Amino acid sequence: MVDVPAKRSFRALYIAILVMFVLLVGQLYNMQIIQGAKFQDSARDNRQRTITTKANRGIIYDRTGQRLVVNNPSFSVAVTPADLPDVNCATGSIEGASVFNILSDTLKTNDVIVLKPKDLPADRIVEVANRLSVPLQVNKNILVEAIQAVKSSTPDSGNLFVIRRDVPVAIGAVLSKETEHMPGIKILNELEYNFITRLDACYKPITVKRGVQYDVAVELETKLAHLPGVEVVPEPVRVYTQGSYFSHLLGYVGPISQDEYEQSKNVQGDKVYDPDDKVGQTGLEAALESDLRGVKGAAQVVVNSQMQVVSEIASQAPITGNNVKLTIDSALQISTTQALQKGLQLANVQAGVAIVVRVDNGQVLSMVSLPSYDNNLFSSGITQSNFDKLNTDPTLPMFDRAVGGAYPPGSTYKMITASAALQEGIVTPDTTYYCPGYIQVPNTRQESLRTSFRDWRVQGHGDINIVQALTVSSDVFFYIMAGPHQEDRVEHLDDGTDKITYTRYYTPGAKQPIEFNGLGIERLKKYADAFGLGKRTGIELPGEVAGIAPDQAWKLERTPDNPWSLGDTLFTAIGQGDNLVTPLQLVNVTAAVANGGTLYQPQLVLTVADTAGNVVRDYQPKTLGQVPVSPQNLAVVREGMRQVIADKVKGTAASRFTLKSIEVAGKTGTAEYGEPIGKKNGKDVRRSHAWFTAFAPYDKPEVAVVVLLEGGQESLEGSTYAVPVADEILKAYFHVDK
Repeated sequence: MVDVPAKRSFRALYIAILVMFVLLVGQLYNMQIIQGAKFQDSARDNRQRTITTKANRGIIYDRTGQRLVVNNPSFSVAVTPADLPDVNCATGSIEGASVFNILSDTLKTNDVIVLKPKDLPADRIVEVANRLSVPLQVNKNILVEAIQAVKSSTPDSGNLFVIRRDVPVAIGAVLSKETEHMPGIKILNELEYNFITRLDACYKPITVKRGVQYDVAVELETKLAHLPGVEVVPEPVRVYTQGSYFSHLLGYVGPISQDEYEQSKNVQGDKVYDPDDKVGQTGLEAALESDLRGVKGAAQVVVNSQMQVVSEIASQAPITGNNVKLTIDSALQISTTQALQKGLQLANVQAGVAIVVRVDNGQVLSMVSLPSYDNNLFSSGITQSNFDKLNTDPTLPMFDRAVGGAYPPGSTYKMITASAALQEGIVTPDTTYYCPGYIQVPNTRQESLRTSFRDWRVQGHGDINIVQALTVSSDVFFYIMAGPHQEDRVEHLDDGTDKITYTRYYTPGAKQPIEFNGLGIERLKKYADAFGLGKRTGIELPGEVAGIAPDQAWKLERTPDNPWSLGDTLFTAIGQGDNLVTPLQLVNVTAAVANGGTLYQPQLVLTVADTAGNVVRDYQPKTLGQVPVSPQNLAVVREGMRQVIADKVKGTAASRFTLKSIEVAGKTGTAEYGEPIGKKNGKDVRRSHAWFTAFAPYDKPEVAVVVLLEGGQESLEGSTYAVPVADEILKAYFHVDK
């Protein structure tokens, strides 16, 4: 007979078993019915994987078919988050580091210092920079600048941003002990950083190291059995065959940024890129990214418990990106670079630009900006030391001055002023003005107060016409031709009438003024606009600036208390004042003068073709407009430019130009800028840029060229320093020996 307490014990046991059974059934129902689809998907993901294969980028050729960019074999290391035992795939956190430790030892990786902006108060930036600067042996101000740049652009971001790369592991270990005193700062191994910032999906491999050498890849292959989730994959690396000769044109590729990744959606809303992809960052690599990148391949495979592929369900091969043929002639590009380098050395300055374009279609044959840099440094990931050198170099080697630099054009602008004055009937080829070396313009309110507007030649040029004015580059002639005939002041006389005084000037020693009867800024601006100044040309490169074609409205908007004056008009007419042009804009002006008035959009790309050679897109010449100047008037301007170089006339470029077998026309320019550095013959002397622009042959123009040498500590004359560079470039183009 069972006693009552025993019955109660059995009853409790039965109830416990029943509760456990109910819970078990409930959990089975939850797993199989409610969450069945989820776990089925998870099981399938564990067994089936989709492996993506990166596509090769397209090749870039010059106009002759020479390869400027190729894809060389290389290796990368990738990890799959779901297969790493020390990683919480759901949160993306690394709970252990055994796999990454082995990888780091084999790959000899360094540490990365990163910042989470939202965790760093603004008032502690300097303190953090101080703590980092000593172990890193980096100037505190450099670190402050880097941290502030991130903090100001993304103050509330919880993302990680790199402050320093390539930190030796030993120094990283020292800094790790200090992170409690550096809010927002984390010290991560390079592999860990790449993993955390590129994690997108548990079953999608993440590239954590690129540019792995063959012997290191082989060594790592022998360890893969002990490294679950790790694989060594071939990944081509971009190689630029001519390096610094083409770096500003071609640009480079680099890791996609987080913003670029988030915005990379196609029309269906799907992401085009993965977080570990490389994309074009600058130059044509960036501008032609959609053509060059290709289409990734994908394979759906079945894996076993060791994550080895046992079968393939379906696959699609990657499609290599399209190939691009440029208008650039690589041989001329190299010759242009060498000529410019020589010119910079002779002038003792460090920066300049040289461009050659076809005048009949706008094709760019060579475009050089110096100093330059080797874009191969970025192919496998640039080191921190190389990155620092480029970013702290005061000569700005990564700055493309050809499209991004805006400079006063100096006397080269006189091509536009002359065209406008001829077309508006201000002068004819027979009109002469007297150039005494300077003119004086009286103050509006007080006649005795006069401002001198001086010619570059102290003694002046005497009586000259417009062709001669272009030839000798007379400033006074262009002052007179630009000064508008307009009311300067009104005087109320005793007899009740008004005496109207118009804008006027005095020649040296004269008692009676001469009234201006020239263009004025409105008409001058009209022609500057027509020749493409003040707006981008639309060339296929990022970073192009518009420059400035000033007028009354432009100045009033910027300096309401200092409106446009007569002096502004006179200075604008000779390419000074607020005028700013890019070298590309100026060579475009020259080409339009040479070809009879057609302004073409500068063109860098000839064709885009697939790997089979089928043309996907054929770029045709595109006109930006026709300048409103008659062929007869442009012919007068061209004649003046011809005489600039002609021996018998002794123009401003004649003594420095040695190419004699082909007739060339051109225009020199000495563009002043900055504050005076002294006086010469009663005139302020400023630093100046040296310009020369030309076209050839004179009778049947083929090409236009522009040369700019950035001024250094002294004043550079275009006739002395820029002309010889263009001389060498045209010799190279026409294959003329000395």
